[in-house]
Amino acid sequence: MTARNPIGALPLALSAAAVYVVLAGAAGYLALDRQPAAPPPAAAAPDLPAITTDTPASTTAAAATTPPAAAGTTASTTQSPPPDLRRIDAPGGLSTVVPVGWEVTTGTVATTLVVTDPTSPRRELRLGGAPVTDPSTTLLDRITRAAADREREPGHRRVTLVPTTIRDHPAVSWEFDENTPAGPNRVATAFWEAGGVEYVLYSAGPAEEWDRTRSRLAGMVERAAP
Repeated sequence: MTARNPIGALPLALSAAAVYVVLAGAAGYLALDRQPAAPPPAAAAPDLPAITTDTPASTTAAAATTPPAAAGTTASTTQSPPPDLRRIDAPGGLSTVVPVGWEVTTGTVATTLVVTDPTSPRRELRLGGAPVTDPSTTLLDRITRAAADREREPGHRRVTLVPTTIRDHPAVSWEFDENTPAGPNRVATAFWEAGGVEYVLYSAGPAEEWDRTRSRLAGMVERAAP
């Protein structure tokens, strides 16, 4: 959330000109009441180390397959994090890890925290959870609608949007490019639904640091609870 964009209704999805509104909609963040135009086809999804893919035969978004985690792999939520990470509790009962020394603030919506690298505000994490506002609509459909809404804005381009699972919970991986006042960013997000709550983890950074940005998200997902 560099130029503080409101995480809007992506149930936790990101304000009209910012990722907050898209992230604040589905879980209560994004405004998904408009009927968006059909989203463009998604590109093949890159590997997400901590997310195993379970792609249904038919879906509203173009899906790609990521290899499943190794057999017996479980989230290390009960283990102490490495020395460069610290555990943090976020709204909605979400718990995960963030880099030591990064600044934590409340987002523009109460259901989201923003964590920023003090040496580069373009490196930003967002995390939170909120009750599902429309349980009659699947998580994939909610996020797809939020993405289509976001794609109406200049400088926003979808990279991937695919269904997956996180610890057997329905989940969606959404990656996109966006322009910010400080320069172009690439964002990786993970949404999942558990116990009537929609959770989001978001990792943004300069386009040239994409591997590190995705690695931060993978670490957060791996050590998240629930």
